[in-house]
Amino acid sequence: MSNNESRNKPVKPGATELRNDFRSLIRSRAVQALLLGTAAVQAAVGFTGGAHDNDGKLHRGVLQNAVREGVALRLAPNVVSAPARLAAATGAADGSPALALADEYRAQGYQIPDELASKIYTAAVENELPPELAFGLVRTESEFKDYATSHVGAIGLTQLMLPTAKWFKKGVTEDDLRDSDTNLRIGFRYLGELIDRYHGDVELALTAYNRGTGTVDRVLAKGGDPDNGYAGKVLGRGTE
Repeated sequence: MSNNESRNKPVKPGATELRNDFRSLIRSRAVQALLLGTAAVQAAVGFTGGAHDNDGKLHRGVLQNAVREGVALRLAPNVVSAPARLAAATGAADGSPALALADEYRAQGYQIPDELASKIYTAAVENELPPELAFGLVRTESEFKDYATSHVGAIGLTQLMLPTAKWFKKGVTEDDLRDSDTNLRIGFRYLGELIDRYHGDVELALTAYNRGTGTVDRVLAKGGDPDNGYAGKVLGRGTE
């Protein structure tokens, strides 16, 4: 959960809005089926290791391409696999990648209703985040509990502070942030803005999500490493 200024001094959203055409297409069952098929072919021909730059960190451009191509990035270890393979591995009855991801966390003891799993998956795709990254964020922030509230007032599934949320949705209230759909969409958009701010460096963006951009920028300006272990938790290192 957030422990200082991360939700009070957010990144101001850029001029680029969510792509309505992408959102509409991705909701189409026919297109979703095509994406899953594409992912399976890509996985079969050995699409591996491309999500990381020379520094070994995940980067935004590859993540966006993976979402568009229907590929789910397995963030720990560093390999790429198709949602269809995930579904088969976890035994999701209907082959749904959302339920397959949920089953992986259920096996670790987390309680995730099917409806919530679908909401997380949908909100992630709409905001061009890999669903596995989105699930990891929600697990780390709230353990999939929509009623979660931190000691500093961060609210809901993605643990948003109200001032931060208002940058993305004017007039939003604390009650609004307890609505799963609203909380997920704002939280994922915020993370997306951070990833763009840090030039596609997902781990640095996650650190800023937790520690705040001000803290991260000050540490970087002094030549330090702002990593506090939070990004590793979200990405699943040491949890499998």
